[in-house]
Amino acid sequence: MKKITSIVSIIGVFLFGFVADSKETIEGLRTLGIPYSLSAEHHKSDVVIDDDKITILANKGTDLYTNADGSSSNDTAPRVLFEPISDFSLSAKVTANFNTAYDGGALFLYADAENWGKLLFERFKSGNNGIASTVTRLTGDDAYHYSIENNTVYLKIERKTNTVTFLYSKDGKQWSYLRSFNLASQTNIKVGFIAQSPLSETHEVVYSNIVFEE
Repeated sequence: MKKITSIVSIIGVFLFGFVADSKETIEGLRTLGIPYSLSAEHHKSDVVIDDDKITILANKGTDLYTNADGSSSNDTAPRVLFEPISDFSLSAKVTANFNTAYDGGALFLYADAENWGKLLFERFKSGNNGIASTVTRLTGDDAYHYSIENNTVYLKIERKTNTVTFLYSKDGKQWSYLRSFNLASQTNIKVGFIAQSPLSETHEVVYSNIVFEE
């Protein structure tokens, strides 16, 4: 198990200690059947990477958000991500310990702070749990999709060239389409796992049954 809170990395050896930079990253870790180096940005939250799951405990104020006119944004959510070099699909079972509205856990693609896509399992303002998504290309395009009765759902991202498709499943076997969009970038796009806690003191999300295919 690797627990990433504050980390110094020396030639692939991870040493745990205090580091002031809230965007401290670790690289070089390969696990979970993902053939690429994982990078973790903890943003003063806790990230735990096991052989079979990822657990992120997001602290209050963390989010990945851009509003519809681009005038407001937040890019502080703790994350684990990697950089595929070809077309891929990534899926995971997402289990969220919801406390307050806007608590969430997501799969996401990230080019930079102004270009990203997020497939989110969230506690809605209404008090229901459900699936939402945001596609940001300078401005944010939010969509609410379906309510989910419990605190677990399966999410999937597929990319073919620059076309990205979001899907979800209740059992990890039968997948339903949510939306498609184009996300092109001059730099390589990263993909991974993110948790947010805009209002709660903390919010824990567990990502298991992770499947990555190219």
